[in-house]
Amino acid sequence: MQTVYCRLKPRHPSRNLQLARVSALLVLFLLPAAPARAQVSFFDPTNFVVMGEGLAAGMADFGLRSVYQEKSFPAQMAQQMDVAFPQPLIQGGGIGSAPGFPSLPVRLPGPDQGAVRKDFPPQLFVFNLSVPGFRVSDALTRRPTPPLVQRNDELQSVTNLILGYPSLILKDKPLWTQAEYAQRMRPSLVLIELGYYDVLEAAATGDPSRLTSVENFRASYSDVLKAVRETDAALIVLTIPDPLDTAYFTPLDRASQNVLASAADLQALYNLRPDDLLTPNGLTAIALQLDANEIGPLPPGSVIGSDVAAQVRSRVGALNQVIQSLAQENGALVYDLHGLFARVRGSGLVVSDTRVLTRDYLGGFYSLNGYYPGATGHALIANEVLSLLNRTFGTSFPLIDLAQVAQDDPAVRFIPLKKPSSGELQ
Repeated sequence: MQTVYCRLKPRHPSRNLQLARVSALLVLFLLPAAPARAQVSFFDPTNFVVMGEGLAAGMADFGLRSVYQEKSFPAQMAQQMDVAFPQPLIQGGGIGSAPGFPSLPVRLPGPDQGAVRKDFPPQLFVFNLSVPGFRVSDALTRRPTPPLVQRNDELQSVTNLILGYPSLILKDKPLWTQAEYAQRMRPSLVLIELGYYDVLEAAATGDPSRLTSVENFRASYSDVLKAVRETDAALIVLTIPDPLDTAYFTPLDRASQNVLASAADLQALYNLRPDDLLTPNGLTAIALQLDANEIGPLPPGSVIGSDVAAQVRSRVGALNQVIQSLAQENGALVYDLHGLFARVRGSGLVVSDTRVLTRDYLGGFYSLNGYYPGATGHALIANEVLSLLNRTFGTSFPLIDLAQVAQDDPAVRFIPLKKPSSGELQ
């Protein structure tokens, strides 16, 4: 049976009351999961639970840390909806690694870290269940396992610190997968941002063999939706952005903004094809070589060819068709995050009369890794999803002032003030 949503105005309890409700989940910690429900009788965002990977987690620059987690688009949505949204905030330099960049050994605590989790003593439950590095299949199969920190398995260590802390240090407490965790939180609203890492890793490393197959993706995504349908939550899913639309991939004709050389010069100096794409590693290497007037071979991972780009784009399109189809079958709302990234790629984002963010590397929309947005980009995503909820359910959640967020956004620090041109997003 397809889920049916009624357009009733949601409740807006005080933060203290919401936190009390979160604490009340302690009573439910060891109880069986709720039975399946046929439909949603009202819309209430009070228990807002998010399943996702690095994007929804607030991953930015080269690790997951509190300064960006607190401005992740789910956290900014929760603030506008006036609901509690406990997150597994990470101290100091963060945890995790960014695909396409060197991965450091797992050493926790790291620099500027004590307990690693900033919320120490830790909250028993969190509502942002997103784990950087998660593919759709991980949401169903990967669960916390001891020991808490695993020196040879970064993804498991990150999983433990987000989904298994403090359960791993307590006795006889269940260790849930992301999907099981979402069920147990008795959500009233579930947002799913999964699938980006299924294509991002392959794109960033230039290795199409790392793309998740359409068949495996369909099976896993279907099981994720079935799991959350066993609650009475309203459900919204996000399509997968195309990594080729992000700042991680720079066409030669736009590289001159970073390396002060024309596309023709770059082709001649480095034997590049006109449709090759430069990664941040490539841009950095070229800029250093040109500055030193010492031209040489580029390091591995500097250039992504059109053949790899075409395979990634094709797979993104196929996976998004799966999401659209399964969302319709399961009565879920769909927000087109893929379309938003494409719009930013084409026209940038106006945040004030004097500041325009672009998709270029160091253009302000994306953080230093190039494929996860900064705080202002997250605010834009939050506004878009909130607007969809307002249109669908007749709610009136206020939108975020992008200019205000941009004032304290580290990703915007390199952007000069200028006048916007016509056609740019606002």
